[in-house]
Amino acid sequence: MSEPADRPKRYERLTDKLPEILIEAGSVVIALLLGLALNSWNENREIRQRADAARAAIIAELGENRHEIDEARPKLKDIVEKLTAAAADDAPASHELNINLGLSLLSAAAWRAALATQASQTIDFAWMTRVAKVYELQENYIRVQGTALDQISSIPADKGLSGKQVAQSLIARMSALSQLADGLSRSYDDVLGEKHP
Repeated sequence: MSEPADRPKRYERLTDKLPEILIEAGSVVIALLLGLALNSWNENREIRQRADAARAAIIAELGENRHEIDEARPKLKDIVEKLTAAAADDAPASHELNINLGLSLLSAAAWRAALATQASQTIDFAWMTRVAKVYELQENYIRVQGTALDQISSIPADKGLSGKQVAQSLIARMSALSQLADGLSRSYDDVLGEKHP
C-alpha cells in the first residue's frame, strides 16, 4: 500500500534525471548525425576523386589521339597531292600508284569508362558536351578511314587499270579523310587548350 506514496518520489527522481536523459539522447542524435554527415562527405570526396581521375584519363587519351592525328595529317596531305597529280589530265598513264595510308589508332576507352561509371556525373556538363562532340568527330574519322582502307584494298590487280583511274576513284575519299583529320586536330586543341600546326 505504499505505492501511492512512491509515485511522487519516482516523479521527482524522473524530473531530476530528465536533463541528464535529454543530454544523453541529444548526444546520441548528434553523434548519429555527425556519422551520417561524415559518411556522406566521404562518399562525395570519393566521387570527386573518381571524376578527377576520369577527367585526367580523358585528357590524356585525347592528347594521345591528337598525337596520332598530327602524325597522320602530313601523310594524308601527301597522299591527296599524289592522287591529284596522278589524276591530272596531263599526268602520264602510269600503271603503278603507291598509296601509303597509315592507320590512326584512336582510343575512346577512357571516355566510355567515364560514361559507364558515376564519375561523369560530377564533371562539368559544358566540358562533357565539348568532349562528346570531339569523340563523335573521332568516330566519323575512324569510319571514313575504314572505308578508305576498304576501298584501297578492294582495287583489283588489273593491268588494264591505270594509276590515273585509281587516283580518280580515291581522291574524293582521301580528301575527305584529310579534311576530317584537320578538323579533328582542331577539336582536340579546343578541348585540350593547346595549339599545334
